[in-house]
Amino acid sequence: MTTAFDEKNVFPSAPDHKPGFLLGRLLFRLFKRVRLDENMVENLKKMHREGAVVYAIKYRGRLDFLLYHFSFRRHRLPYPRIAFDLDISMLLPFTTFVKTILSRLSFALKTGHAPCPYQSGFYRKALEQGTPFLVFLIDPKRFFRHFVHSEKDHLEFLIETQMEMEKPIFLVPQLLLYSRKPEREHSSLTQILFGDKDNPGIVRKVVLFFKNNRRAFIDFGKPLNLKSYLLEQPPERPVPEMAAEIRNLLIERIDAQKRIVLGPIMKSRQQVKETVLTDPRVQSRMESLASIRKKSPSAIRKQAGEYFDEIAADNNSAYIQAFRLALRWLWTKLFDGIEVDPAGLAQVREWARKGNLIYVPSHKSHIDYLILNYVLYDYNLHLPRIAAGRNLAFWPMGHIFRKCGAFFIRRSFKNAKLYLEVFNRYIKALLEEGHSIEFFIEGGRSRNGKLISPKTGFLSILLQAYQEGFCKDLIFVPTSIVYDRVMEEKSYLREIDGKPKEQESFLQMLKARRFLRKKYGKIYIRFADPIALKDYLENKGYSGQDTSRELAYHIVQSINQVTVVTPLCLVATAILANHRRGFHESELVDTVTVLLDFLKKKRFPLSANLSNARKAVHDTLPLLVDWKIVNSLESQERGNDSLYYIEDEKQLELEYYKNSIIHFFISHALVALSLLKGAGEADLETIISDSDFLKELFRQEFIFEKSGDSRKEILTILQDFQDLHLVDPAGSGFRVTKLGVEKLGIWASLAKTFVESYWIVAKTLNDNPGAKRGELLKTISNAARRYYKLRVIEHIGALSSVTFKNAFTVIRQDSSRIASHPQEASEEGSSDPLSVLERRLYTFSHYKSLGG
Repeated sequence: MTTAFDEKNVFPSAPDHKPGFLLGRLLFRLFKRVRLDENMVENLKKMHREGAVVYAIKYRGRLDFLLYHFSFRRHRLPYPRIAFDLDISMLLPFTTFVKTILSRLSFALKTGHAPCPYQSGFYRKALEQGTPFLVFLIDPKRFFRHFVHSEKDHLEFLIETQMEMEKPIFLVPQLLLYSRKPEREHSSLTQILFGDKDNPGIVRKVVLFFKNNRRAFIDFGKPLNLKSYLLEQPPERPVPEMAAEIRNLLIERIDAQKRIVLGPIMKSRQQVKETVLTDPRVQSRMESLASIRKKSPSAIRKQAGEYFDEIAADNNSAYIQAFRLALRWLWTKLFDGIEVDPAGLAQVREWARKGNLIYVPSHKSHIDYLILNYVLYDYNLHLPRIAAGRNLAFWPMGHIFRKCGAFFIRRSFKNAKLYLEVFNRYIKALLEEGHSIEFFIEGGRSRNGKLISPKTGFLSILLQAYQEGFCKDLIFVPTSIVYDRVMEEKSYLREIDGKPKEQESFLQMLKARRFLRKKYGKIYIRFADPIALKDYLENKGYSGQDTSRELAYHIVQSINQVTVVTPLCLVATAILANHRRGFHESELVDTVTVLLDFLKKKRFPLSANLSNARKAVHDTLPLLVDWKIVNSLESQERGNDSLYYIEDEKQLELEYYKNSIIHFFISHALVALSLLKGAGEADLETIISDSDFLKELFRQEFIFEKSGDSRKEILTILQDFQDLHLVDPAGSGFRVTKLGVEKLGIWASLAKTFVESYWIVAKTLNDNPGAKRGELLKTISNAARRYYKLRVIEHIGALSSVTFKNAFTVIRQDSSRIASHPQEASEEGSSDPLSVLERRLYTFSHYKSLGG
């Protein structure tokens, strides 16, 4: 039986009023810089509309309650008004405090005991009204009263209340982070005296807050719908047992969320070293080598230790903080901003709960890993350990990179079995601890803008670690990084021209100061849907190297699918596809419109500033003129556009940006080539055969989707061309329309660049049988220049040493298989595969223009 009383005065733990002027000013100054995960805003509002929100934190504290209450209130979110068993009367205005004391005394005199919000129904009524609460999961005082005096447990009360409520109660685990420093295994004197970071004492909590309030961040774990949970439980299950399970589940979710931000509890570098070098496999390999090489075991062990020191990262949060400040300044100097898809990052955060994140970004620039880690830090994700090439270990950057989480890997493991064993075990140790990892599946940076065919070595090591149980799952995160303009553009052009790559060094770093004089536009980062290895293997099965290869291509295809098309990339594509000799602005707008309409129809990702073709051209052309890539001649006739033109060598600068989005067009380009090669008409079987032939030939150039049904894919492409009024059905085949005569060459030109390169290589190999590789590559390069000057080939982009090397590899490996075409062989009167291949490529690269 309860006694009537003024609940608001007796239970002032629900401050429904605005704080007084002085307290309000103090709270505002204290908590105004606290940030929270913006991705949870709509979810919290939705849960508040549907039921009652109960925020769950691990440890009891008045400062925590005030921080959550004020911060959520400021962000117009459902803010906790009641904290279970937390008396904040001392923080109330004086008059309210006096009323509270008097009300409590009055109640105690009348009943002989203090008022109880459980017995009075105050808490139950507040929950039924949807009032947000705060509950402490680990509360020694409450546990003592519950365990010794059988008082109500918070979670048991919530369960019993939910059983009688129609609306759901949502338990939302959350944590407050003051610092991004990883936690370590050993305890310091500070922790002993002032409490650890997870549950700091009052002194440490106050010091942490005032020291780090600018970086304070509220994060949320996965919410628990208590109503749904109870529906899944057997009716006879005891309430205390469910309460204990829910408490542990919420604590696990808070800890898991902390790991997402801070990473696993850190072991010292020495601990990791001992784990790696004392592993039975590493020990066995050392013993074997000592026996084979006739060396003392101590010498081999010393060598293994040196390998570890060469490889391993040596994380230091002070370096990370300092380097981040330097990078912030650098990005401001170099770029106009970094555009990130928040929804993609929110998805990555969700998947981080399920296993080790493995970031797999595209590799266009040396700054890829710096940009990605900078973004991950800003979005409160644990920074991954980065697989960096050994070429970046030069002083001082190697030391800085290592302190910021980079570990170094050799380009080749040939004749280094002990090194490989140490490296493998190091990767397993990282996964075993719970670290995220970042590596570039292309191996090196792309010199021509396209994604390079994936390398499977590092991926195989990761798969082996998973198979051996060093992690519960691997979550691959394909990531696309696109630049409006790449900083290394000039050096890439030199390498494409056949000049050797400059070795990274301190001197080269000093020369890089010249980059600070320019702006390079924006950076665009997109995350594809994460790939859970466990699910992937359940669907595909595991077959060693074949699985590594298939997964690698799946990851690269995922990167391609989320690569953003920027105005510069699209305008560069239009110029090289249709206007290499010169153009008026209106003509360029027409070509860009054709390509942009196609991209929109296929729903390929476009940058936010690529709204329409005219704006894209209007914004990009002045930049190209300013960069001295495009020249202009003003017309002397009134009303006429200026004529724009590009010198041959400047076309190569546009090739990079065209190639970065060519994967969106290439399959259509191959079909266009087949149609134009056939004088504007071809039967379906010929188109399918031509497309299959070119795809097999270009397997080192492009990552084609494996549809499994060439006929269906080709029919879809032909339907796209029909929708654009470029082709019409004609009997058993297709005929190019009048509009197609004008426009279809835009697509064909994109593939023709590569066909010309491969034709040059096939012809040179055919003309120089028995010549060695080095000599042949020089001959190919010289022949290509001659053919271009003589206008035997049209595209200067065909003079790429990168493409020549790819073509040389493919043609040398199996020209007989990819060239097989009975009709071509009979027409030539020759069965020599190389001759057949050369002739077949000639028909694609030298078709007559239908318009002339």
